[in-house]
Amino acid sequence: MAVNIFDKYGIKEVANVYFEALEDDPKSNVYAGDIVLFLDTLKVSTIETTAETTDATGGWGNPKLISWDYGKEITITLEDALISLESLRFMLGGAIHRSGVNEDSVVVRYTEEIEVKVDGKIDIPIDHITGKKFARPIVASEKHPIRLINLGGGANSETAGTRTQITSGTLTDGKAVTFYNKAMGIGTPAVEADNTVTPPVEAADKVGIAPKKGDRIRIFWEEEVSQAADKDYAVEVTISPDTFPGTYRVVGDTFMRSQKTGKDEAFQFVIGKAKVQSEVTITLEAEGDPSTFEMTLNVLRSEGDHGNEMMKLIRYGGSAADASSEGDDIGSLGTIESGGQQGGGN
Repeated sequence: MAVNIFDKYGIKEVANVYFEALEDDPKSNVYAGDIVLFLDTLKVSTIETTAETTDATGGWGNPKLISWDYGKEITITLEDALISLESLRFMLGGAIHRSGVNEDSVVVRYTEEIEVKVDGKIDIPIDHITGKKFARPIVASEKHPIRLINLGGGANSETAGTRTQITSGTLTDGKAVTFYNKAMGIGTPAVEADNTVTPPVEAADKVGIAPKKGDRIRIFWEEEVSQAADKDYAVEVTISPDTFPGTYRVVGDTFMRSQKTGKDEAFQFVIGKAKVQSEVTITLEAEGDPSTFEMTLNVLRSEGDHGNEMMKLIRYGGSAADASSEGDDIGSLGTIESGGQQGGGN
């Protein structure tokens, strides 16, 4: 069927895009043909084609006589309104690690602030996300100590800037603790049996100071999440210096609206081989619109159905009558009935 050169379409809708693995990757449990990423929350999907040009020039005024194009490049830019851990891993070329019985634990780092209610004692902090006290035990160890900084604010100004560490036991409401002034000496303070910290005897200038009522205490601690239960579930994306985004087959689906019929017809682009670029910017800001996440693809040559290919643009789903009702493609002129000739001459 010939292409109607008078058919015109408008494109407004963003594309839904999916990525297909080109080869097996047993380490990631991915095999050739698997769909590894599907993006249906894109804000913008842009196709940009560029090429280099060189010219032969000569004669009076040195005008351009012949021009050659070479070095065609196609760049796809996808701007997503939302992010998933898989798309984040995908863009950064990282590896996803999930806590579970068959995998190592994921270390989660917490920090919260409390106010001292009783001189010399601290309480379990409140989770700033849930607004409730942490239900899970906050446990200290040599590997994962609980670290505390006294920000001051109470009756005794000497408490501001003091700090300490708890290296064993569980943090409970009414926990007795003594801070020390780290700026006054060096070394490690002694840990008493009740997990309070006092200055070592050889560091007389390191003075133990108990927190005062009204002091604000910033608490830092770490938790090893090892089980896949909802309350203990964690996912970690690890970015290494020797891992980069891969190469995939990419398909994008959108719509073209016919000027003639006013109806939407399916339209898609298919890229046989696209390299995901490593340049990624993640913006965290307090004001303005929500952050978007941009992924850039460089299109590579692939051995497609018709040999040497970079990209296919496919319109489908329209009726044959709509597609051939007026005129033919300029390269497919019809037969002139009166003269039996091919072409457009008289």
